Amino acid sequence: MSASTRRARAAALFAIALATRLPFLTDEFWAHDSVLYTRAVEIGFDPADHRPQPPGYLYYVLLIRAIDAVVGDPVRSMTIVSAVAAAAAVALLYLLAARMYDERTAVMSALFLMTSVTFWGESLVALPYTLLAALTILVALLLWRTIDPWSDPPPSSAERGRRLALASLAWGLAIGFRSDLAGFLAPAWLLAALSTTPTWAAASAAIVGAAALSWLAATVALTPGGADRFFAALSQHLDFIDQRYSVSGRGIDALLNNVRELARFMGRALFALMGVLAVVLVSRETQRTEMRHPRRAAFLLLWALAPLPVNLVVHAGEYGYMFSMLPGLCIVAARGTIGAVRAARIPRALPLVAGAVIATNASIFLFSDEPLSRRDVAKRDDGIAEKVALIEPVEPRERVIVVTAYDQVLIEQYLPGRRIAAYLPDATPALAIPLACPASTCVVYAWDEYFRTGAEWRTVPLPSRGRLRSAEIQPGAILRVRDGLTLELVR
Repeated sequence: MSASTRRARAAALFAIALATRLPFLTDEFWAHDSVLYTRAVEIGFDPADHRPQPPGYLYYVLLIRAIDAVVGDPVRSMTIVSAVAAAAAVALLYLLAARMYDERTAVMSALFLMTSVTFWGESLVALPYTLLAALTILVALLLWRTIDPWSDPPPSSAERGRRLALASLAWGLAIGFRSDLAGFLAPAWLLAALSTTPTWAAASAAIVGAAALSWLAATVALTPGGADRFFAALSQHLDFIDQRYSVSGRGIDALLNNVRELARFMGRALFALMGVLAVVLVSRETQRTEMRHPRRAAFLLLWALAPLPVNLVVHAGEYGYMFSMLPGLCIVAARGTIGAVRAARIPRALPLVAGAVIATNASIFLFSDEPLSRRDVAKRDDGIAEKVALIEPVEPRERVIVVTAYDQVLIEQYLPGRRIAAYLPDATPALAIPLACPASTCVVYAWDEYFRTGAEWRTVPLPSRGRLRSAEIQPGAILRVRDGLTLELVR
């Protein structure tokens, strides 16, 4: 297939992916990170004050700021980035898989990513994780061009070196958007460096270092208080993650929790893809086929699985953290689909099998209530506005107490001046919170949908199919929390 035809197909996939996102874009802040990025745009960049959280993601903030200058809405600016980055990731994955394998693998890989339930859902909200996917695919594509043994004509040693240098520059710049890519892409970069000369490898390493250090230097320079304040805040942030989520801080409990979270996040990202991924694991014929080109298989696995140790040992994060691994696993799933029909000796069934997988995932997104499905995203987006509309008119303000386990920063943004009783369920599964009601009676609102409440709470159904629980208390009341999310009022 000609390069022009391949580019045209990539452009078509970009357009289709973008068209399937735009009708569902959200209007509200999605999570506390959305608020922190907005504060960085509206108030000023300061990672030490969590505008946004350290290390600051400077280039992402600058990108949002540039779009916001035209759009005039930071939330809309972030959702535009999410949608466009998702479409770019789909197109780039097609180009990468086409270079590594063939047209069938490329089209299936792109469509698998396009219809991944959580990837589709995160494409609609004000978070940066689809950009993480686009950047990791872009750098992987440039690195593979360095290795590619099937280039026609075969590149010279100098040309491979220049390709590695370009990939290294892209990697260094990508770190300024998502600092976690510094470690996630290192194994694939090392494999690519082995296909060049030591001189080009050293020069390319210097390019990565210079690009990354330029981002870090700019971040430090833009942080009020300079290096001391920035690195103190960064150290404090890393200590928080270590103590709350990592194996070094919490031992085996952290590992077990990270395994559970990783399985949940990745399972919902893959859904129907898990069946064809299993083919690669159990089919020796498929494994032999893939290992005919061991360098290609090594590159794919190093790229796709490099984040796994960090997610297991340090922090599983949230659904979007999986997008550094999901694109590579989509390619593996495409190869598994081909292996399945080959093993069954029904090659003509390939479009049907692939189509069934794609249709299943698309149906889960469009018609189910799974996390990050279309309905779930709309429910949360509409529910935020509905909750604010119910709480905001209540006066005087000091009568209102909003209880939350996850959305403190978001509530502060929507309901400034309201008193908030916030805690972290994973850190404090059982505790007692004095509610300090200053009036004769106060109204307590249970903001989070995940809360379990008893008969003393009144439930207000919301048009979005969500709910807001409330209860009246008198001075001296205590809120008891059990099992992380069960709320009891002791009057």
